[in-house]
Amino acid sequence: MRGDDIEADLKHFYGVDLRDLFRPGGGDSQLTLRLLWVYIRRLPHTSALAISDNGGRMPWSIEDHLLADLWALQANRGKKRGSPWRDYPNRPKPAAKKANSQIDDERIERGEQRFAERRRKLEEGT
Repeated sequence: MRGDDIEADLKHFYGVDLRDLFRPGGGDSQLTLRLLWVYIRRLPHTSALAISDNGGRMPWSIEDHLLADLWALQANRGKKRGSPWRDYPNRPKPAAKKANSQIDDERIERGEQRFAERRRKLEEGT
């Protein structure tokens, strides 16, 4: 459950009790919704929330990707040009583009068209 993961991570990484958000007067803690959001956004890849969001596996860090790059460079050393590239076998695959992204792209385009039309009308009016 995500709430449990958030509560555990707040306590582990920041020493903050999530219940302080709901306590009248806040007691010793000044936990606000904004501060809670900042804490959650800055959780490291080793946090319970990050692991939960990644299907129960710890997400790769920058260091993990760099080590995999070094492995791939060594594995492909001396290969002839045009031969297939061998990547690190357990490297996570990039997330596929969601079907909703086409809809989002269309909405952005319509918004840009409306903006351009409004700008044109304003420029004509002056």
